Amino acid sequence: MRNVKAKMGTHQVEQRVSMYRGGNSNRLSRRLADSASSTWASLHTDLLDLIASRVLAGDLLDYVRFRAVCLRWRAETPSPRGRGVVDPCFHPRQWMMFPEGGGLYPGHPALLGYVRFFNISTGTFVRVRLPCFRNHSVLDCPNGLLLLQHNESTAIRLLHPFTGDVILLPPLFSIFPQLAKLGCFVSEYDKIQNLRFVYASVSVNLGGTVTIMLALSNLDRVAYASSGDRHWTPSSWTMGHFFSALPFGGSLYAVNRGEGLNPWRVLRIDPPEESNPSSWSLVPPQTVATFPVEQLSHPELVECNAELLLVGSANEYSQVVVFRVADLIRGVPAVPLASIGDQALFIGGSNMAVNSKNLPSILGNSIAILNDICGGIVGRGTLPLYDLGSGTWSQVFDGHFLDGPIPRPYSLALHIATCCKRLFWNSGDVFCCKPDGH
Repeated sequence: MRNVKAKMGTHQVEQRVSMYRGGNSNRLSRRLADSASSTWASLHTDLLDLIASRVLAGDLLDYVRFRAVCLRWRAETPSPRGRGVVDPCFHPRQWMMFPEGGGLYPGHPALLGYVRFFNISTGTFVRVRLPCFRNHSVLDCPNGLLLLQHNESTAIRLLHPFTGDVILLPPLFSIFPQLAKLGCFVSEYDKIQNLRFVYASVSVNLGGTVTIMLALSNLDRVAYASSGDRHWTPSSWTMGHFFSALPFGGSLYAVNRGEGLNPWRVLRIDPPEESNPSSWSLVPPQTVATFPVEQLSHPELVECNAELLLVGSANEYSQVVVFRVADLIRGVPAVPLASIGDQALFIGGSNMAVNSKNLPSILGNSIAILNDICGGIVGRGTLPLYDLGSGTWSQVFDGHFLDGPIPRPYSLALHIATCCKRLFWNSGDVFCCKPDGH
């Protein structure tokens, strides 16, 4: 176990820094820099704290660069290392592991232990050395953290890719004896299949205890484990017709529908209370909003601009509509959004929003459909794109998904679509309908 921790800690973020080198000009620049740095180093502590908090609210790596300005700034501000997982302020929320394609799965020998990450807001790329992928697989990326599973023991690690901090959690297979106590028996073959499709949320209480909740879509259940636990605890209740799930604010949100014409429900599953964790498995999820089935088909949840949105099809599958979940919760008349600004939504699996201003080839105020919404890929053959402003359809790029893998070179949009499909995201392949071309 100590060796695993040590390997996960031996990583680095590589940055390229270009410097202008010259004679007198260089010496003058140094004198000016020395004068400026002495002025900046004398900033009042309260002002320094204010700047640090605002930088940290934007991007963790900007905060790292901020602390590197001078020795005093580094000494006066808290270091992310050692607190990367237990302090939510240091979670790299906008960062996503980048799927390389071409068979280059994380841990492939050709990658020499390095994994690339990209920022879905700024478009920045960094390369990190993570040798842990030699014997781990990645399941999900909640809050930018990597949810890793040990290939042999199925033990779970929650890894901060930039600080190397790790939280150890019980083996995922420990959930099956707990399910058997509830009368739910799973075959050996189905055990592996049922644990490949998970949606994870991360929460941290005031004492620093980290709790992971997993939405197990194939089992229609939710399970949790906290740091220090010996097994995963599944819910005694099930969610029939379990659709989209998404972590938001430390809770898990899901879309669920009953039989017949029962309305869609938006459910919220909170982490266990610190004072009474044993009651968590018995308490069903809270219904926070409902909406009629005729108003929306194939609803999906996505976080965009720090809001929870509901995306689906309307008007006999010809139109994509977007609602704010907060409006549904308040009970105000649900009015579809006409614009999401520069954001582009990728819907179908692990839904995500990206900022088009900093990501080439991504169209803003649009929705790329990877599932059954308005026919999706299966109905159109290509990756369809809906312009929310004009209400018109186009395609993200040339290429017919139903014929097999899209030919190279791969566009950035295809890599982002691959992030939504977790089985492709961690396999080294880019998303397509027929991986073998049959």
